[in-house]
Amino acid sequence: MGALKYIDNNFYGDMESSFPSLEVLGIHEAPCLEEWTTVYSTEHFPVLSSLTIYSCPKLVKLPLLQSLKDLHIGGTNVTLLTPLIMNATVLTSLSISGFTELPDGLLQNQKQLGSLYVRSCSLKSSSDLLDNLSSLKYLEIRGCSIESLPVGLQNLSSLKTLHLNCCDSLVSLPVNGLQGLSSLSSLRIQNCKTLASLSEGVGYLTSLQDFLINGRPELTSLPRSIQYLSSLRYLSICNCRGLISLPDEIQHLTLLSELEIEHCYNLMSLPQGVRNLTALQKLTISGCPHLQRRCKKLRGEDWPNIAHIPSIEIFNKRW
Repeated sequence: MGALKYIDNNFYGDMESSFPSLEVLGIHEAPCLEEWTTVYSTEHFPVLSSLTIYSCPKLVKLPLLQSLKDLHIGGTNVTLLTPLIMNATVLTSLSISGFTELPDGLLQNQKQLGSLYVRSCSLKSSSDLLDNLSSLKYLEIRGCSIESLPVGLQNLSSLKTLHLNCCDSLVSLPVNGLQGLSSLSSLRIQNCKTLASLSEGVGYLTSLQDFLINGRPELTSLPRSIQYLSSLRYLSICNCRGLISLPDEIQHLTLLSELEIEHCYNLMSLPQGVRNLTALQKLTISGCPHLQRRCKKLRGEDWPNIAHIPSIEIFNKRW
């Protein structure tokens, strides 16, 4: 609706309660839309639970929508964010994208928020965005300009899943910032190209079961504290061209059942401690020429370390 500028009172008709059954509403690509006015004597959208607003850059006014549980917003004026989110106090899922700056205190009322997606935004390490989110279980930060994670991360005691993707300015993970994430079960770090090392604070993640590292060309090694990931069952290391070795401390991952190593061209060998991973059921190696040679059945130097694994898949693939 390229010409639409205003949504006025005529939109609501003559009913005392407008759109009494509407639960899901989306507004996409209305580049001239500026205001969506409301009549406060009429109850609007009493059961609206899901709202999506994308590519409405001039929109600065919306009705009061207190029943929202699921909100997706991106490509809009930043002045719309605060009143919309502050008044929606029962949100359980929120997706924010395309903002150069997020207002302070934006999520201070979101006590029930369980999932948060922040995409293509500019964040500061001093941001209070993650403060007071005691119910947050899922956090994804994708394509954001940020050098280090917000300090409130360490207080997300209910967090189960943390995904960091395409954050090219991210240079480090906080050592102490991971200490409070004792409930974290899934950590995925993908395509964060300047993140040259993983924090030793990874060792605090004692409930972690799923750990994926992908697209980290500057990474040369894994922290020795990986030995404390006593609950880890799945470990995937992909597209880490600078990785030279794995720490022998990997032998302490006694519950590890699947290990995947792909396109780590400079990884020279597997540590001898792999033979102690008695729970390991599947090993996949792909696009790692040195490992492929050393893990050849019966003949490779590393074969004695992996011979006990029931399923071994080795592929000679290059991208």
